[in-house]
Amino acid sequence: MNMKKNISIVLIVVLLFASFAFCVLWQRAVHDKSNFEAIAQAEANETYRHFLDYQTMSDESDYWGGVSSFYAFREAYTLLTEGTNKTANSIFCNEIYGCLLCSPERARDHISEIIDIMEILSDNVWNERGYLQMAELRNTLQE
Repeated sequence: MNMKKNISIVLIVVLLFASFAFCVLWQRAVHDKSNFEAIAQAEANETYRHFLDYQTMSDESDYWGGVSSFYAFREAYTLLTEGTNKTANSIFCNEIYGCLLCSPERARDHISEIIDIMEILSDNVWNERGYLQMAELRNTLQE
């Protein structure tokens, strides 16, 4: 009888630890945003490459490829920064994307600035200098 009681206590403790470990792993998986960071980084690099190719070769498909990549970057960055103090950066991304899509002539006039911004962000999507330059560009484009 005493042996059954000890086994029950051990089982309860093991199940308690297993439940705790499951909860910790589950919460970690829910809050793991590393995939979004990897996607944002890859799309920033792709955007940079497309716009750089557009600047050198003036191929229309490179411009629209850059717009498409920027959209994917913007989406991944928005999900990555959801619930953080970086949401203003997402707003800048939205406004630049709107200009790239709806006012391509105007955006093309500033392609070198866009390339500079995306070069910074292709190295590190967390680099605030890129978003500060994006905010400046947004102000220029809104004038």
